Amino acid sequence: MSTKVGIFGGTFDPIHNGHLYIAYEALNQLKLDKIIFIPGGNPPHKSFSSVSDANQRYKMVELAIKSYENFEISDYELKKTTKSYSFETLEYYKSLNIGELYFILGADSLITIDSWKNVDRIMEAATLVVFNRPGFTKEQLVEKKAEVEHKYNKKIIYLDLLNLEISSSGVREEISTGKRVDFFIPDSVKRYIEENNIYR
Repeated sequence: MSTKVGIFGGTFDPIHNGHLYIAYEALNQLKLDKIIFIPGGNPPHKSFSSVSDANQRYKMVELAIKSYENFEISDYELKKTTKSYSFETLEYYKSLNIGELYFILGADSLITIDSWKNVDRIMEAATLVVFNRPGFTKEQLVEKKAEVEHKYNKKIIYLDLLNLEISSSGVREEISTGKRVDFFIPDSVKRYIEENNIYR
């Protein structure tokens, strides 16, 4: 039986409990062997100057996933000096022959996927796994899923998850105004943010 590997990329600025919940559900619902968290290096769709230090984001993910035996972290995108495109990351992991790849992404990414680079190569390298996010209806997602499946002749898996309304930008905002964020992020990440005075 082939190994099934989830690829979960993101800026993770910071990683929060919503990310952990999504990864945990994907692992269990899809019977994956492991999930690799890949903090984004230089994401093409974000203003890089507004993203926190790469080493700090890596460390926060590392701390957050420490107690999950099937979760791993990769610095593949962080080591790149050029922009990080999903198709390149997925093709790199496919070339390692580590198993069948499942690319986990949110509703917002599926809705805007037509603007991504080399979508056909993304679809070729991995099975897309889409989870719902606040701001999108299930109907919208199902419709877009069908449209993308038809266009690329590939199946997309829809993960119906609880809508945890936690966002990294929201967590940063709470921290900057001195509010408590214990319920949004793991304790280890909270301590690291405080010790290193991030988002103040």
